[in-house]
Amino acid sequence: MTDPSTSSSTTVTAQAFSERGAPSSTPHAELAALQIDDRSTPDRPYVRDAWPHWDDVDGNGCDARQDALITWSVVPATVNRAGTCKVITGSWISPYDGVTTTVPGDFDIDHLVPLENAFRSGGWRWDVTRRRAFANNPAELVAASATSNRSKGSDPPNAWRPPNRDSWCAYATGWVDVKVAWGLTATTEERDALGQMLDTCGPAGPVWPGIGSSVAGGGTPSGSADAPQPAPVAPGTGGGGSGGGTAYYANCTAARAAGAAPLRSGQPGYRSALDRDGDGVACE
Repeated sequence: MTDPSTSSSTTVTAQAFSERGAPSSTPHAELAALQIDDRSTPDRPYVRDAWPHWDDVDGNGCDARQDALITWSVVPATVNRAGTCKVITGSWISPYDGVTTTVPGDFDIDHLVPLENAFRSGGWRWDVTRRRAFANNPAELVAASATSNRSKGSDPPNAWRPPNRDSWCAYATGWVDVKVAWGLTATTEERDALGQMLDTCGPAGPVWPGIGSSVAGGGTPSGSADAPQPAPVAPGTGGGGSGGGTAYYANCTAARAAGAAPLRSGQPGYRSALDRDGDGVACE
């Protein structure tokens, strides 16, 4: 697997970034590993369109926004896969402020580390392949209320924190994990704010309020992960990414419920999005 810390001249696939597993060390240890840089170094202005997003980077027929809606729904989402993949129904809880909805269009998909922040933290050096991979990285995407997402904008943690204090641990853990995995820098004020939020972590660790578990490092909320779902036949390329045949499992719980786990590379239903450690065996 390609290391996200390599230079922008290296050819990198979206899969190498988007399915990187969670760091093994503790959040505070990861925080200590952050590279601190208080300089303003970009030599060009940030342009959002230069970071292609809402693409189908894993080839499963759904773009990154629809995949995020499926992942964050606390009940199995209904997806129309006829033609363009579109989430029709589900139930969502905004971890930032507790707002709920059953209408997918009501919520925004937030980039946990905003694209502009990533740009200013070292991403300005990246080529378009790497920017695209980052902008569609599942560990970067949070289904949140439009109000909270737009209040946040491109602010770092020292300028904006989720109104719901119970989400601070998961928010800060996810932010640190993403920055460390991608070799992005942080400012001193940013690091200090992250440390304050990490101090709120309880014995359960980074848990998104009302949802269950953290998506930091590429995990999934417990609502969609814990609820067994059917294994529909995927259109076209099926599971995508690694040629796993025609079976499609929304998550590992669905694969286990179908008696298909563990899934090995090349078997029906295997896709690299389920293989978080990249060892060729998913849903171990």
